[in-house]
Amino acid sequence: MRSPAQNPNHDGTVSDAADRPSGVRALLLLSGAFLAVQALLTDYGDGNPAAAVLWFAVGCVLLWVVFRRRSRAARGVVIVTALVGAVVYGLASLDDPHAVVLALAFLGQAVPLMTGPVRWHVQTRA
Repeated sequence: MRSPAQNPNHDGTVSDAADRPSGVRALLLLSGAFLAVQALLTDYGDGNPAAAVLWFAVGCVLLWVVFRRRSRAARGVVIVTALVGAVVYGLASLDDPHAVVLALAFLGQAVPLMTGPVRWHVQTRA
């Protein structure tokens, strides 16, 4: 399969989703929205919202690094941690409806980052 960078438009210019930051930005904002849901619904154990704020901030920084620095490592960290969270809460969802929502929130963080436009965004260097 040819990469989008190899597919010129009819006028000779090359266009793909990785060159359209608005598409990548929308996907990262979608991932960030699911991150916010996850941070709000996760019980961090002490009843103190500081842990939720901390992990939300860390997630936002990682998403920013994916967008601005085209970081494959930051993208990988978000995907792996989100998928681990989805598995953990997915297993707990067998008897807890709250865990179902959290598992879906974790999946919602990972899936936009696994789409073609975001993959191409981090593979190409500006």
